[in-house]
Amino acid sequence: MKKKHGFSHTHVQLHKDGSATAHHVHKEGPHKDVKHAVHSLDHLHDSLRDHLGPEPTDGDMELDKGIHGIPAEHAQAAGIPMPAAPVVPAGGQQ
Repeated sequence: MKKKHGFSHTHVQLHKDGSATAHHVHKEGPHKDVKHAVHSLDHLHDSLRDHLGPEPTDGDMELDKGIHGIPAEHAQAAGIPMPAAPVVPAGGQQ
């Protein structure tokens, strides 16, 4: 099911530090535009999905929880969350 979002297009300004500014332009005029900063490409994707795209899929929710199988060094560089490390009780057994 496609959302009826009212945005006609989005401008993205990329910054040297990896962040970006997203400007979602609304069909009804500038008073309904949404403009904000995002920390990473992953956050930009979330913004596009929130303002323009369909509902999140199971895969999107798993990615947000860190369930993705991407090596930690690559995930961290891309701003993708990693799952929390399991808590090991005293004595070293789970």
